[in-house]
Amino acid sequence: MRGRRFKTQTDIDRHIAHGYGQGDGANYKPWLRVQDVPSQGRSRKVQGVKTGRLHEFLSELEFGYFLVLEFSEQVVDIREQFPLFPTEQAIDIAAQLGIRYPRFHGTQLHYVMSTDFMVTLQAPDGSHKLVARTVKYEEAFQPSPDLKHTVEKLELEKAIWHAQGVDDWKLVTENTLGPTLITNLIWLRKGKSLERHLQKLDVQLQFLDALEHYARGERALSSMIRAAATATHVPYPNGVLLFKYLVLQKAIRLDIAHQALTLGGLCPALTIHHGAISAVSQLKAA
Repeated sequence: MRGRRFKTQTDIDRHIAHGYGQGDGANYKPWLRVQDVPSQGRSRKVQGVKTGRLHEFLSELEFGYFLVLEFSEQVVDIREQFPLFPTEQAIDIAAQLGIRYPRFHGTQLHYVMSTDFMVTLQAPDGSHKLVARTVKYEEAFQPSPDLKHTVEKLELEKAIWHAQGVDDWKLVTENTLGPTLITNLIWLRKGKSLERHLQKLDVQLQFLDALEHYARGERALSSMIRAAATATHVPYPNGVLLFKYLVLQKAIRLDIAHQALTLGGLCPALTIHHGAISAVSQLKAA
């Protein structure tokens, strides 16, 4: 599908009217799509678990950070490629900072900036908070002709969000995340959904009990999963999927940020939380 081109305010208004950059949850439509802009690395579209919609990412780094957000228990909504429309306030902020507000290439039309992630967090008391996250590779901050423009754009983005009451704006790079965490989350995500017979609460609880029994002493992750799968009367491949699913559901808790999860490697120390599965089952039944 052909990417969009903005030459007049009418073009912007038309896409706003079509819902781009609007809504939340399953109804949100990203302002930018993968076909609209050149991407750094491999762009992709990914079905979200929290939102139930298709997400659009312009780089592998964006996808990696998305996995972190999906894994977080605090995150309740993820809106990528979120627009910062060039309001009079935004343009005034740029002037105060001594920054020329960006324009669409070849036009005098003020550019629609975007923040990579607008995230909704839920506090223990149930209240919600919006935070903004911009994702960039470290190489973007190496000396280059574009460095001044990059820094100015980030400075402007942060200031605009602050003026709109979103004080929690942060920059995320590959160093922020770490390769082990992302590799583990990519591996675990293959267990994001289960076949119907593996969704049964008694099967999952039995698997957890077996896992807790066999997770004593040093043994390979594959060996521990195989023993738990045998005790639960499920094939080993299903046991692997169950393990991944239960980690994602926080019923199995372990350090995924620092130790690589490989079937042939040693199983990291883990703790079992049966209540996490019971809570998920109750939500699905509601």
